[in-house]
Amino acid sequence: MNQIHNEVKKLFENITKHSNSDVARKIAFGMDLPFSPTKNDKNEWVKYISSELEKQFDEQTIKSIRLGCYCTENGKLDESKEFIKNIYDTSVSMVDFVDKMNEYKVGWYIKDGYLFTKYFSCPCPMLESVDVLPTKTWCYCTVGYNKKIFEYVFDCEVDIELLESIKMGNTQCLMKIIPLIPKIISNDNKV
Repeated sequence: MNQIHNEVKKLFENITKHSNSDVARKIAFGMDLPFSPTKNDKNEWVKYISSELEKQFDEQTIKSIRLGCYCTENGKLDESKEFIKNIYDTSVSMVDFVDKMNEYKVGWYIKDGYLFTKYFSCPCPMLESVDVLPTKTWCYCTVGYNKKIFEYVFDCEVDIELLESIKMGNTQCLMKIIPLIPKIISNDNKV
């Protein structure tokens, strides 16, 4: 029996949370993704899955499905959470936190009481050979990855708005971090 790629498993599980197993099976297993896919295999699978999700679901449901499809990058997610949390915990304010993070050339900033984060290269291993994506569908997994980080760092639920994506032709991936608590981020205080 063939091994099932982890991306397929995650996708199936997350579609099932928002639909039924028949729809999830049709989409997740509708095109084979080999256990050791080539760049071209990944490229074609990403395009197929994105298209099928867009045919079946509205934007908010797609976002919810894809948020759960983030990868842990063999422990890198946990390392990132701990690293950023340590900097946050040792910061005296949001400005101090952002300044300390920017020592690592991340390009973060605060505007209108919200934290904005950036990636200057696409972090997704599934998109290595994809030049341009027509929609944000696939990129919502990176939003899910960042949601895990910032919910841990801020110790509260957050929403994240994807404003720009490298794979959609922008020069960066830009995200607005929105803590779902009564107060907003200010320059002087932390969440």
